[in-house]
Amino acid sequence: MTLFETLGSLFIALIVFTGSAYMISKAIDNDKISRAQQNLSTFRLDIKNLYAGASDFTGLTTDVAVKNEIVPDNMLKSNGDVRNVWNGAVTVAAGATPTTFTITHNEVPKYACAKLATFQVGSWVSISVNGFEISQASGMLRAISDRLGDTNTIIFTSN
Repeated sequence: MTLFETLGSLFIALIVFTGSAYMISKAIDNDKISRAQQNLSTFRLDIKNLYAGASDFTGLTTDVAVKNEIVPDNMLKSNGDVRNVWNGAVTVAAGATPTTFTITHNEVPKYACAKLATFQVGSWVSISVNGFEISQASGMLRAISDRLGDTNTIIFTSN
């Protein structure tokens, strides 16, 4: 085998390895987004079920959610903190009106923000990204993209 053949083989192996690493990285990123979406959906449903007999969400806090064991298991850390798949704090609270509540995800990376913010978009009273309420209409993805930073905060409001 000549030096050029050896170098060529190494170069091809490097290209294959780099492509594989990229695909694995993308698969991990997509898995995190899917888990975050599932956790959000589960958490929302569990909050609604906990407050099913109440007239509103007055008094809802993250602490109440933890004590009533409605936080999805993979979001609850051993010290009682509630964290998303990117290790950002997740909080719940009664909303601005008593008949609503919020689920806030902090430290959402740029690559995941639009996908998470548009998850079940029609099911939320409102969604805000980095303090800006996103209109659930045409141009929504552009509005989200215009507000993205390296890490982002998304507030989901439900009733």
